[in-house]
Amino acid sequence: MKKIALLFVLLFSLQANAGRNHLASTLERDVAQYRLPNGMTWLLVRRASSPVFFGIVQLKAGCADEEDGKSGLAHMLEHMAFKGTREISHDELWDAFVINGASNLNAYTTKDTTAYHASMPSSKLPLWLYLTSEMVKHSLLRDFDKERNVVLEELVGKMENNPFRMLDAKVLETAFKASPYKLPTIGKKGDVLNLKPEDLENFKKKYYIPSLMIGAVVGDINIEETKGLILEYFGQMPQRSLPDKKNPAESKQNETRRAEVHFDASPIMMIAYHKPTLPAPDDYVFDLITYMLCDGENSRLQKELVYKRKIARSVGCDSSTPGARLDNLFVILVEPLKGHSYKEIEDVVDSELTKFKSSEPDVHELNKVRNNVMKDFTFGLASNEGLATSLAYFQAIAGDWRYVIKHASIINDIKGDDIVNTAKKYFADENKTIVTLDK
Repeated sequence: MKKIALLFVLLFSLQANAGRNHLASTLERDVAQYRLPNGMTWLLVRRASSPVFFGIVQLKAGCADEEDGKSGLAHMLEHMAFKGTREISHDELWDAFVINGASNLNAYTTKDTTAYHASMPSSKLPLWLYLTSEMVKHSLLRDFDKERNVVLEELVGKMENNPFRMLDAKVLETAFKASPYKLPTIGKKGDVLNLKPEDLENFKKKYYIPSLMIGAVVGDINIEETKGLILEYFGQMPQRSLPDKKNPAESKQNETRRAEVHFDASPIMMIAYHKPTLPAPDDYVFDLITYMLCDGENSRLQKELVYKRKIARSVGCDSSTPGARLDNLFVILVEPLKGHSYKEIEDVVDSELTKFKSSEPDVHELNKVRNNVMKDFTFGLASNEGLATSLAYFQAIAGDWRYVIKHASIINDIKGDDIVNTAKKYFADENKTIVTLDK
């Protein structure tokens, strides 16, 4: 039996290494990096399997870059980008995309970034580049008051009437005291109400600059022709200095923090621990801990809370809440079943986390988790959208799209004692924040 187990473990290791090496060699070969004279970076990949492409322009600018009292700026500006430009009206802009076959046409704002993206037929690449360049260069603040009302309605619908989002917002404002991660991406209602068009204009001038923009196009494209089109549509943007902004340092937490959210809904609790972001070695370890605790019915918390003790409806973990540009949180979310208290849940979670501190995971569990992390990470790059979005994101956040390759290599080298040491360092009561949902 021992020989069979060892062969099984060896097979897992060989599969992980093969996947890692294939990913590294394929991406190094296929990704063409193109930097414009003004500082904008583009990442291009030809995939000729079908005559479409996915394109994204991602800015290293999000709500973490907003000033006190002006939360919601980045999100509001994202909304306004679709209101048209000096040359294109609102309806003309949207119709130009849709009539020419655009799908997955959208934009989003996070703590760290703002992005504009679409999938279109390959023949429409020049049109996508033109329209997107106009949106980020020349968008006008048409119908400002009307659009602000749309954002306020969104704030009520997505925040004030959503228990999960309310809980998430309370965790952030409780755990963070100085970091801009404490603010909701959509903004506080009072801040949004007081935003003025000049606030958006100032934010755009400061952050919508080439050196903070990453473009990525993946699909049936000609790389050299695409470079020429990019130069034509984005090359004329003036080069500007990076904004002089330093985020305040978050003081070390020295006691368990607790808070409640009152809402007429089923109970939910979130347990959060401060941790470093990439490229800190401990950040990679938390990727494995996330899977060990919450990925699948055999993961430790799922097994203990949901299947064995039957005291929770669901369990989930996230290792980079709410973003990755700044130090962040490892979060465990649990939905207790009726008749079971938050204290009961907390005790079980604490017990499972203590096991990480006292004993290394066995080689079978560690290799299985490594393999699952690698599998999911690679699967996320399979589509044009997944690859383009990941390349642009990691170029913006990590400063190098090759983080996608390095991640796989580092994960494969994490040992059992790395997990023990990381657990001892961060899973401490004085580093913990707990927020519960109560009626």
